[in-house]
Amino acid sequence: MNRYLLRILKFYLVVGALCACGYAALLLGGYFDEAPMVGYIRQDAAGGAFPEQIAEQLGDDLVLNVVSVSGDPLEQARTLLEQGALALVLDMAQAPEDPAAFSSLAAEYQIPMIWLGEYPGRAALEYENCWYVGSDPAQAGELLGQEAAMLFRDGTAADQNGDLLLQYVWAGNTGFSGSATLKKYILDECEHYGVYTADAGSLSAGMQDLAEQAALELAEPAAQPEILFFSDPQALEAMELARPSLAWWGEGALLPVLTTAGSETEAAELIESGRALAVAWYDGAEASRLTAAMLQNAATLSFVGQGQDIQPDGQTFAIPYQLMTA
Repeated sequence: MNRYLLRILKFYLVVGALCACGYAALLLGGYFDEAPMVGYIRQDAAGGAFPEQIAEQLGDDLVLNVVSVSGDPLEQARTLLEQGALALVLDMAQAPEDPAAFSSLAAEYQIPMIWLGEYPGRAALEYENCWYVGSDPAQAGELLGQEAAMLFRDGTAADQNGDLLLQYVWAGNTGFSGSATLKKYILDECEHYGVYTADAGSLSAGMQDLAEQAALELAEPAAQPEILFFSDPQALEAMELARPSLAWWGEGALLPVLTTAGSETEAAELIESGRALAVAWYDGAEASRLTAAMLQNAATLSFVGQGQDIQPDGQTFAIPYQLMTA
């Protein structure tokens, strides 16, 4: 009897020893450690990639610690790094006053920093491991300019006064930092396709002033507009508020509207509602995917752009615009 008890005891001792060894191996291997953390600072008005999309693609491998800007974003960034963030994402609607300070902070902690939203300027990328994931408004301008030229050629944007010039109205939202670049490339691309333009009226203002200025300054444009360009849906919305004061843009006026949008969904809504004939839209889903992949590379101490089809131009990953038409 004692012999059987001794065997049972030995069996449980062996099992216990194996369990202890397994536990020790898991412990040493970091199985019970918390997932590494990535800091994400977001302005409420920021566009581009979205933290929930990034977090979904990261899964349980990385924790995305999202904080909204309150007070000094540089101090918030330092706090996240002191808490152990292995990388930092800045989703900013506007570049901070001292972007070089963020570059210095990333260099101090030797971590990668990824900028989203509006381009922060070269000073923000002084440290070699700082990156920008965004767009090039010049490309959106090329897409819209080519479309405008084709619309003029096929008569959709009718040459109402027979002067062989495409009379346009432009409304640019100064809250969109690429507004001036967008306009320049629209007009340059029209000329590239042999369509010359004439300015019937141009506005550039913040959202609060754009509608009021449109009602005052565009009630009697220099010529009958034949096409309308808007920097973004917000500029279009402001002009729509002024529409009752714009006799040339009445309900029966078939004036093609071309603009940009921040996502495929927003572009589709503009097209399907009849508010725009062509929209160059920014692929935020692709920006989210790329950002998540960059963070996963950072977690394994790999080059952030490793394995990506989109190659960086210097330290900038430009997500291509796409065109949607009615």
